[in-house]
Amino acid sequence: MKFDQRLQIVRYADEHGIKPAVEHFAVTRKTVRTWLRRWRADNRAPRSLQDRSRAPKTCPHKTSRKIEQMILQARKEAPCLGAHRLKDFCQIPASVGAISRILRQHNLTRRRKKKYQKKRDMREAKARFNPFEENQVDVKYLNDIPFYVKQMWRNPDLPRFQYTWRDVKTGGLFLGFANELSQAHACCFIAAIGAHLARVGFSLRDCGVIQTDNGSEFSGAERRRDNDRGFSHVARELLGARHRFIPPGKKNYQADVETSHDRIEEEFFNLEACHTRRCFFAKTNLWQLWWNTTRTNTYKHRRTPDQILLEELPRRDPHVWTLPALDLDDLLRRRTETMLKHNLKSGGYHVPVAPETWLGWGRRRLSRNRTSAFVVRPSGRIRSPFSSSNRQDTT
Repeated sequence: MKFDQRLQIVRYADEHGIKPAVEHFAVTRKTVRTWLRRWRADNRAPRSLQDRSRAPKTCPHKTSRKIEQMILQARKEAPCLGAHRLKDFCQIPASVGAISRILRQHNLTRRRKKKYQKKRDMREAKARFNPFEENQVDVKYLNDIPFYVKQMWRNPDLPRFQYTWRDVKTGGLFLGFANELSQAHACCFIAAIGAHLARVGFSLRDCGVIQTDNGSEFSGAERRRDNDRGFSHVARELLGARHRFIPPGKKNYQADVETSHDRIEEEFFNLEACHTRRCFFAKTNLWQLWWNTTRTNTYKHRRTPDQILLEELPRRDPHVWTLPALDLDDLLRRRTETMLKHNLKSGGYHVPVAPETWLGWGRRRLSRNRTSAFVVRPSGRIRSPFSSSNRQDTT
């Protein structure tokens, strides 16, 4: 707007004179004379009507080229240092203001990232993982959910603790429930899920990571001992995965699995009424399957875990999401019975078979009283009851 007005003034003054231009545009004579002189001196080029810098032509105390190169080199070697720390750590003979000015002139300054920008960067980093490469395991207390606690008062047999496994890449969930919080239940939980992932083509051996907090149920009390035979032992020796503890007090390291705890409370425990333990597991099975195959995640570009897995591996086994919610009390009881029956010092971990209507086993039909389809041995190998050597005994 300012440029167009100046152009009109100089053209009018060039044709009619300076005094008529002063009267016509209501400006001072000095203004008309200045812009007209610049316009004529530059051969009537439009760029002559732009504002000129009022900075001094010379600056005797300006930072020398040598010091400027010293600042740029120090910033290149340590991009994390600002003007104050560059002056203190690198002994640069220039003021903090001069260092800041030089960094701004060379576009070497950066703003502190907002929280939403950090979350966006983290989502991009997590998307580069392989499916079931990074897994987070945690426990959710169910005795602080008012709607569900009322149901537990009427039926004390309902589970009191939820064991959760979440894959960071896809966001897929596997759930287990128990009446107690113990290391034995946690071991049964990860052994069952590890065996299920192995039988559908996602073995954790030498490529998977299981991340937990420092709770005693995850060998937090034995992490400094060499003879640990608990959760870490099962993760490393039986599954072949790497067990990683989060730093103490850093709950945000478990953000993925903690977020799922918030969602399941709002979308399941505050809505569904379960009067028996059997009804509870039937509904949790459906909710888990709905989460993994139907529910879209806004933070993963409105895709379901199955869609993400299908994009990554078009030939993935569709049975990967059909593992039902695990009754860890029953799994632990079966392990104990197996050890007592066969006089074993270390028994296997049972893995429940998914519902027959989901998997479609065909002629491989299981009897109704058989709830265990696969067994994880301490050696880490998985045995199938369908093999000729295991048809009579699956323990």
